[in-house]
Amino acid sequence: MNGLFLLAINLTKRCNLACAHCYMDAETLKHGGEGELATQEVRGLLEEIAGRSTETMVVLTGGEPLMRPDLEELLAHGTGLGLSMVVGTNGVALTGKRVQSLKAAGAMGAGISVDSLDPQKHDAFRGLPGAWEKTLNGIEACKRHDLPFQIHFSVTESNAGEIPAMIDFARASGARVLNVFFLICTGRGESMSDISPVTYERVLDQLVAAQEQSQDLLIRARCAPHYKRIAYQRNPQSTLTRAAGYEGGGCLAGIHYCRITPEGGVTACPYIPDEEGSIRDTKFWDIWDQSPVFQSLRHPTLQGKCGNCEFQKLCGGCRARPLAMGDSLMDTDPWCIHIPDGSAVIEPLVEQPKKLIWNKEAEKRLSRVPSFLRKMVKKRAESYVHELGLHVVTEEHLAELSAKRFGSGGPPRPDIQPKVAGEEAQQVAQPPAGTLPWSEQAQERLTSMPAFLREGVRAVAEDVARSEGRLEVNIKLLDRLESESQPGRSLPWTNESDQLLTEFLADKSPQALMFVAPALENAAEHFARKRRAATVERADAEEAIAQLTGGVEWDEDALARVLSAPDFNRAGIKKAAEFNARKEGLERITSGDLTRFRNKAMMRAVQRMKGFGMQELSFDAYEIARDRVPRLKDNPEADKRFDTIRNFVAARENPGDLLGQDLLEKMKAQLKANKQNQIDQTKENPAV
Repeated sequence: MNGLFLLAINLTKRCNLACAHCYMDAETLKHGGEGELATQEVRGLLEEIAGRSTETMVVLTGGEPLMRPDLEELLAHGTGLGLSMVVGTNGVALTGKRVQSLKAAGAMGAGISVDSLDPQKHDAFRGLPGAWEKTLNGIEACKRHDLPFQIHFSVTESNAGEIPAMIDFARASGARVLNVFFLICTGRGESMSDISPVTYERVLDQLVAAQEQSQDLLIRARCAPHYKRIAYQRNPQSTLTRAAGYEGGGCLAGIHYCRITPEGGVTACPYIPDEEGSIRDTKFWDIWDQSPVFQSLRHPTLQGKCGNCEFQKLCGGCRARPLAMGDSLMDTDPWCIHIPDGSAVIEPLVEQPKKLIWNKEAEKRLSRVPSFLRKMVKKRAESYVHELGLHVVTEEHLAELSAKRFGSGGPPRPDIQPKVAGEEAQQVAQPPAGTLPWSEQAQERLTSMPAFLREGVRAVAEDVARSEGRLEVNIKLLDRLESESQPGRSLPWTNESDQLLTEFLADKSPQALMFVAPALENAAEHFARKRRAATVERADAEEAIAQLTGGVEWDEDALARVLSAPDFNRAGIKKAAEFNARKEGLERITSGDLTRFRNKAMMRAVQRMKGFGMQELSFDAYEIARDRVPRLKDNPEADKRFDTIRNFVAARENPGDLLGQDLLEKMKAQLKANKQNQIDQTKENPAV
């Protein structure tokens, strides 16, 4: 079974540019959206991918993906499933606000296209005057808001001489990677002349030489498997010729990579146009596993010069180029100038697996990372060190990942000064729009964390807070998340208890697993200790699952009442009722129980209003509470929620029916009694 390392999803044909080389022949802003995969279709695809493996990186691209209004929703959904989500964009629409939005949704990074350091040349290539400046503004926005990015550079005869300058530009801009793409004449680029084979060879040699000297920038050739042949010819022991993982052995198309068209078609790569199926009528993994074309790419029978070449395993040639020239998929790559010498086939370099080692300083720094993010940080750090070809993770590597590497400067821009509007500069230090307020202690805790972790901690904490109906994130919530996610178990578990928990958690999302699993483990061990046992038995796990997640049965009329409640509090009513039922040992909730729970809740509200000194039942309670309760002050989330409630009640013809007229009268009577007691006390003691 071949692992899918990289999946490109072309979300749309719509685009705000008209690039000369576009393989999509992308349409303009107003057209090109017909037949696109709907939001739910893309979400379903992401769920299917994650169902087999969360090691796949997903690139959401286009067209221009920023033109999809559901882009952030898709990023958040994929991230929640445990997938690594990135965006491929021309950068023109990357404002500071949009970068913050992409980060908040979980984007790990962006690939941004820059095709020349000459603004006029870039703009002509991209089909829009001013595109170069807007793209560089997009790069600066990524830098300001710490969104990692790569530079994508498409080689043509007119810009091939800019390779050294583009490498310097990518490094100066703070890019993590420079991807150099070699055009294949398809789509709108079909009428363009590709670079000559001689230029192709010269540029690849420059890239290999540059990567050999680069310690801080990853330089990669795309759609150019000859890169490895040249690396071997320069140095047979070069790590660029390694066989393992994402970079192993020639082109990835149909082997470790494929793409999805805007309409759901599955192709081996963007330049091999034939669709192997559609996710609209066939499961993705069935297409991936069974496609005859994918099978032929995985077990190629190369023809012509490629079939006789000693580098056929290390390189294998580009399969899309002979197809674009009218030949078959397995024919000779016409852009290769190498002449086979008849020697034995060269095997790709196979390195002995080496376990990464963490030095003490790095381990100490990792220990300061909140435990519920530690696994993610560890994985990213080790991937980063592996990309550098090293085997020891140091504190410096963690610092490199977290540092704002760009400073206040940036790449040279002819006669253009960086522009940051005052309003946007103000936003840089502010949390993204729509976030929950944080208590002072919680904010201090967040600020004390490494910079590269803060957005992740913020997103997780606020997601949990919202799911629990909280109006702010406080220090107790952070402490709880930390304690609930401590790795490991403190007691031995029997095979039966472990199997039960594993089966129960099997269909849970990665986010749920992060918090539910530790909570269940802690509860099961609590029940084991309660019976003075040294081992967690199946009965302990069963009790934990029943106590923490077990539902309570509902009478039909009681459940109907809950389902008729407004959307904004339906889930809260059901959750609170089930909590009270479990607390009272009830196995079933009747309509009478629901009324009793409701009455208790409303009478508690009366006591709160009496504490505020209110004399009558009205919505003024919220205004008073906002002045007296710190977590309600300057809290737009609380204001929004209260406005929803006010508008809902105001829209009803008889608001008394919402609560029950008998209960309203009882609440009013309680408040009147409170008012009379205050009058009586004043008469008895005028000094009061």
